[in-house]
Amino acid sequence: MEVIAYELLYQHDAGDADHATLKLVADAALEIGLDRLAGGLPVHVNYPRELLLSESPLSVHPERVVIEILATPDPRLPEGIKTLRARGHRIAIEDFTPPPSAQVLALLEAVDIVKLDVSHRAREDLERMAPGLLERGLKLFAEHVETVEQFEYCAQLGFQGFQGDFLHRPESFKAQRVPSSRLSTLRLISALQNPDYSLQEIETLVAQDISLSYRVLRCINSSFYNLPRKIDSIRQAIVILGVDNLRQLATLIALQGFENRPVNLFLTAMIRARMCEQLARLAGARDAGPYFITGLFSLLEVLTGIPAPDLFDQLPLAEAVERALVSQEGDMGAALKCARAYERAAWRRVTYGGLSPELIRAAYVDAVFWAERAQVLTRDP
Repeated sequence: MEVIAYELLYQHDAGDADHATLKLVADAALEIGLDRLAGGLPVHVNYPRELLLSESPLSVHPERVVIEILATPDPRLPEGIKTLRARGHRIAIEDFTPPPSAQVLALLEAVDIVKLDVSHRAREDLERMAPGLLERGLKLFAEHVETVEQFEYCAQLGFQGFQGDFLHRPESFKAQRVPSSRLSTLRLISALQNPDYSLQEIETLVAQDISLSYRVLRCINSSFYNLPRKIDSIRQAIVILGVDNLRQLATLIALQGFENRPVNLFLTAMIRARMCEQLARLAGARDAGPYFITGLFSLLEVLTGIPAPDLFDQLPLAEAVERALVSQEGDMGAALKCARAYERAAWRRVTYGGLSPELIRAAYVDAVFWAERAQVLTRDP
C-alpha cells in the first residue's frame, strides 16, 4: 500500500514511437525534472524495440529509470538489454504471455521484473505462472489491478508490485457511519471553503481543534513560508497569510486525519485539488476555491468508505460542488474530469475550457510538485 515507483505515460502517433520516447525522456529528465514528477522514486519508461536495437541505446539517469520492454521474440534484444543493464538500468518486461518462445525465455535471463496483466487472466493461469517466475529470482508486478480483492489475491501469490485503479475504488461496507470525530473534521473543511465566512468565524473554527491549531501554527512558522517573524496566533496567521492560504493549509491538515488509509490516496486528492484549482485560474475563473475542494473531496468516498450521496448529505457543501462530485456536472465537474483523465493517461479526454495541452500539462506538473511539498509540510512532526 505504498508507492514504490511511477510510470511515465505518453501519447504518440503510430510509427513515431522512437521520437515520442526521446521527447518524453528529454521533457521528464531535463525540462521538468524527475524529482518534480516523481520525488525520489524510480520512474518506469516504455522503450520501443528500435531504441533497444540501436548501436548505443539511449540511457538517462540509470539509477532512477527502469526501462520497460515488450515480450517480443527477437534474438537481437538481449544484447541491447545487457548494454543498458551494464549502465545501471533495471529492466522490466511487460505483456508476458505463456507459453513463452525460446527467444522470450532468453529475455527472462536478462531482465529484473516481469509485469503481468491480471485483469483478464484466469486465476489458474496466474497460479501456474507465478511460482516459476519467482524461482528465477524475478520480481512480479501485477498490472491493471482494479479491485482490492484482486490486489489481495495477487499479493498471496507473491506479487511484489501492483499497478491499477484499485486504490481509487470504494470498498463495500454495511451499516457504515462516519465517526463523529471525522464528521466534525469534514464539516470544518467544508465550512473553511465557504467564501461568506468571516475572519472571526474562521479563527473560531480552527481554534476549536487544539491539534489542528498547533499544526497550523507549526507549519506557518516553518521555513516553507519564510515569514519575517514568528506567528503565535491564528488571527496573525489570517492577517499575514490571507484567508485563502489559511483555508487551504487547514484543509490539508484536517484531511490527514484519515490515518488508516494509504498515504497515496491523500497525495492523489491533493494533486487533483491543486490541478482543478490551477485549471480554473488558467481558464479565467473568478474564484478557484470551489475547484480546489472539488478535487480534494473527489476521493472522500474511498477515504471514508461511505457512498458519496450519503456522505455529502451530512456536509454543508455548495450545490455546484456537490453536483460536480456526485455526477461531474458543471464547470467544476469538467475540471475534475480533466484531472482524472490526465492521471490515467486518457489523453483524448484531457480537455478543459479550451486550454492548450501545454497549459494543462503545466497545471498537472505544478500540482504534483505542490502536493509533494504540501504533504511534507503538513506531516506530523
